[in-house]
Amino acid sequence: MSTPLPARPPAAVADYPPQASFPDEDRDAVARHLSRARALAATDLWSEFRWRCLVSPLDRQQVTGVQHDGLVPPTRLFDALYSIGQNAVSAYALDTADGIIVIDALNGPEEARDILVPNMERLELDPRRIRYVIVTHGHGDHYGGAKYLQDRYGARVVAAEADWALMNGPQPGPFAALAPPRRDIVAKDGDGVTLGGTTVRLHVTPGHTPGTLSLIFPVTDKGKRHWAGLMGGSGGGRDSASIRRQIASLERWEKLTAAAGVDVLLTNHPAHNDATEKQVLLRYAMPGDANPFVIGADRYRRFTRMLGECSRVQLARMGEGEE
Repeated sequence: MSTPLPARPPAAVADYPPQASFPDEDRDAVARHLSRARALAATDLWSEFRWRCLVSPLDRQQVTGVQHDGLVPPTRLFDALYSIGQNAVSAYALDTADGIIVIDALNGPEEARDILVPNMERLELDPRRIRYVIVTHGHGDHYGGAKYLQDRYGARVVAAEADWALMNGPQPGPFAALAPPRRDIVAKDGDGVTLGGTTVRLHVTPGHTPGTLSLIFPVTDKGKRHWAGLMGGSGGGRDSASIRRQIASLERWEKLTAAAGVDVLLTNHPAHNDATEKQVLLRYAMPGDANPFVIGADRYRRFTRMLGECSRVQLARMGEGEE
């Protein structure tokens, strides 16, 4: 026998947040691109498809609930790559013989001081060895702690020209008072950051921001070599023009990652690829268990193409076509 629902005032239903609506949508185009994205996702990329094509654009309350600020244990992902961020936003430490490259720096100086640095220390990574901070894009939740690392440890900060300008411009809402890092290294498309024999290749992929940086670099898992790809703006564009730039960037990113043999999927928000859950699997892995971040080159390519179809869905919901 089912348990009856608890009584609640009828007025409460009127206060429920609705899903987003799109009065100008091209319904046929939405259906067409959703179908293509779903086919590309198959079953092994269903979670990523669900997040990018369905949850993120339709249900902001669910996004907030899943992508909340929260502490998670720091985790060794590969032999020299570590997760040092929090539940809402990623940060990584890439250890080399000559120092550490940090990728993204969380929401602000407090998080850099009280989350990122202690996480490194728990993993026996000395923050005084930080040599570079690569900022994937100029939103406060990614560059927020960069100035702290720059001031405290002398880290060099790397960003694309357009996003140096973005970081030094007006910031929205909670980031209005956030101090950006001092302008330092300007990354151009195809540049590399090399440290201790490891090179992180940087590609400018506009869309999410005008100067989004996407990264390709080698990692090893128990000595076996893989190639990691981190698309720096997988959240998509914000308007028609930026969405179209995002689609073009993803088409190029597919070619770049295919040529490099990328088989490891990293993102700069854990919710975009179930990273928090995958880290649990790594912390409790048995000998012989597969690394869940290694997805294979074909699956990575399908992931990138699926993101492109989800961006086309965005356009179609706005009433604009994009084949």
